[in-house]
Amino acid sequence: MLNNLLKQLNFLFFITIFTTGIFTVQVTSAQTEKPAAKATAKTATKLTAKQSKQSVSEIEIQGLKKIEKDAVLAKLASKVGSPFDPQTVKEDIQNLFAMTYFIQVEVLKENTANGIKLIYKIVEKPIVAEIVFEGHSEIKTEDLETQSGLKSFEVVNNAKIQSAVEKLLKFYEEKGYYLVKIEPVIEDITAGETVRVKFMITENDKVKVKKMTFIGNKILKDNQLKERLFTKEAGFFSGMSNSGSFKQEAFDQDLQVLKYIYWNQGFLQVKIDRPLVTVTPDKKSIYITYHITEGEQYSVGEVDFSGDLLFPKSELYDAVKIKDNGIFSVEVMRKDITDLQAKYGDLGYAFANVIPRYNFRDSDKKVDLVFEFEKGNKVYFGDITVTGNTKTRDKVVRRELKIEEGELYNETRKRLSQESIQRLGFFEEVNFKTSTPPEKPDQLNIEIVVKERNTGQIQLTAAYGNSQGFSLGGSIQQNNFRGLGQALEARIDASKNRQDYKLGLTDPYFLDTKWSSGFDLFFIENKARINYDIRKVGGNLRFGHPVYGDYTRAYLRYRLDKTELFDNQNTDPLIFPLDTARGITSAMQGTLEYDSRNDRGEPSKGIYTDISYERTGFGGDLKYQEFSSRFKFFHNIFWDVVWRNNISYSNIQPIEKGGTVPFSETYQLGGPYTLRGFGSSGVGKRVFSDLRFNAIKNDTTSPFYRAGISDADARKAANLIVGGTKQVLFQSELQFPLIKEAGLSGVGFYDIGQAEDDVTSSKFLSDMGIGFRWKSPLGILRFEWGWPLQTDEFNGDSVNFEFSIGPPF
Repeated sequence: MLNNLLKQLNFLFFITIFTTGIFTVQVTSAQTEKPAAKATAKTATKLTAKQSKQSVSEIEIQGLKKIEKDAVLAKLASKVGSPFDPQTVKEDIQNLFAMTYFIQVEVLKENTANGIKLIYKIVEKPIVAEIVFEGHSEIKTEDLETQSGLKSFEVVNNAKIQSAVEKLLKFYEEKGYYLVKIEPVIEDITAGETVRVKFMITENDKVKVKKMTFIGNKILKDNQLKERLFTKEAGFFSGMSNSGSFKQEAFDQDLQVLKYIYWNQGFLQVKIDRPLVTVTPDKKSIYITYHITEGEQYSVGEVDFSGDLLFPKSELYDAVKIKDNGIFSVEVMRKDITDLQAKYGDLGYAFANVIPRYNFRDSDKKVDLVFEFEKGNKVYFGDITVTGNTKTRDKVVRRELKIEEGELYNETRKRLSQESIQRLGFFEEVNFKTSTPPEKPDQLNIEIVVKERNTGQIQLTAAYGNSQGFSLGGSIQQNNFRGLGQALEARIDASKNRQDYKLGLTDPYFLDTKWSSGFDLFFIENKARINYDIRKVGGNLRFGHPVYGDYTRAYLRYRLDKTELFDNQNTDPLIFPLDTARGITSAMQGTLEYDSRNDRGEPSKGIYTDISYERTGFGGDLKYQEFSSRFKFFHNIFWDVVWRNNISYSNIQPIEKGGTVPFSETYQLGGPYTLRGFGSSGVGKRVFSDLRFNAIKNDTTSPFYRAGISDADARKAANLIVGGTKQVLFQSELQFPLIKEAGLSGVGFYDIGQAEDDVTSSKFLSDMGIGFRWKSPLGILRFEWGWPLQTDEFNGDSVNFEFSIGPPF
């Protein structure tokens, strides 16, 4: 009975006045035969003239448990001291039901010596004590709770429950479940007081787009149209993602997208009918058909300017690109409008309006275009707030701003501020939302809305082997430590034969100044090397400061470390003279850096380049100098397809003529960050070792000896890699989305380089390969397979697989 009462959509109010002095209201549901409340009386008479002039002497409210009495009295039109009127009482009842808190309202009238006493007997709706979802498997419960908008401990409201159903249905449609069914059920927990709202969900299968067909397109091909639409045909990965699912909202937008594609190609009079949608009998797949009449293609005619002109026409003409485009393009025109508005915005006219006026010349298929300006009024920056930064401190965002509260509006500096915040690499999205207070039309408030991203990587490893014993390792890399924009790196790798510890911290705004500062401390001991054992301990201290604009910085670093080398049974003293590489290194390094990447964490466009020079000899034992330079180029070809390139050159030489470079500092290539088609440190200068050759041929414990290795193979194994004093490396890769919703991307790459004392093109090794990357909570996980193209006798041509965490460069 309670469920039927809560489902009622209309109420019929019947008022009867009885001679017994009781005034009763009967409430009847329009959807049930049983009355929701009922009163009976033996006789009824009309109200006498004397009674109609009586006043209300007292109002009593009965039955309230959760609703405040004052809230009910405030809704009553009947007041103590006012004349009694049945019509007013009827209004009272309607007002109380409009509150949506009550199931039943009964009004009793009693004659007293002082007048008429009205008694309002109220039955409250129950409270929602619990919200339950049943039958769902594809959507998380917490997501359903959020989308429904319902909250526990609210009064039952049938309209809200129905609204929740509609919200949930729309949410399911966005996920591709277009055939989902949701039925709300209300169950008593405590009769008349608390209920449970249960949503019975039948998800059914996703509706997939089987095929999209275009009829009438002659100039633009099917693939050109399909690749731009929001709706996609179901493919191989459809079962792993939402691709290929039918979504009504996306489908509704596709018609405008198709028109926009044609408008950008000069087909300004294209006609596209409402698409025909055919559903398969099992209602699991649909076919979509578009009928297109392309029309004629138009080119750009004359371009002119009118209205509130603040610049010479010649300057405005030079600023627009559509004049050089040939074919008329709406996209190019809109970019021109944005650029023109930015010119006015730099003068403080934030609301400058640029209206394009067209004149179609059908005779020669050209469009004359006039940009009409309405400059509006100058405005100033108002309040600047930051929202969405649950981790990052406000000051980390604010210190990147090029604008200030109270100053004249400037569009370019506002855009540069947004780009500077995005470049931090801490946020998935950065948006500037503007608003104007009604009382201050010349003020523009800015709300900086950010969406945080994972800026850290955590690795934990544990292993056991007969030779190395038990090993334990872990590392933490956090680029936004404590939400202050600081970069923290900590690493531990401990086993029987290897220990590697590192701690580093960088503050890009030291003491809230433009100076950056940082340090590194490290300890490395490796007894598992083939040629010699090494122990190295030290640290560095560094400072940096901008030198020109926002993109160029200079750094100065001081490094102090101690290297100890130890002979093992494989050490060849002629190739690895340990005394020449032992000792203390005291070095200063200067670096000039240019960085215009749009996002330091995941760049898709921009340039990074640096040049550095390091010189030892400021005390210490080892004397050498090193020059290095890098150039990285990132370009977003279209959508989420990114082309990345890296070129690096390094050269290490002795300071004194006739001196030597410590062999522990020379260059070697190979592995996931250099030549991905070759094993780690497998490419570089090699030197033949007679000692190693004899050991391989004569050592009866050697696996080579037991296998009966040939002289030729023994000579290959005896060519030890020592590394070169010069290094050249070029890497190029194309990254493209596979399953965008899951953060999965594919990549194809090409690498070429060498590390020798004398690097020439004839010595270069190269590879190509493919892989995929997953943006996981631990960081970017990389799985890559590389095939050598140009190789040498020591590396062969077999495929090399590499797994790593973090970007390649």
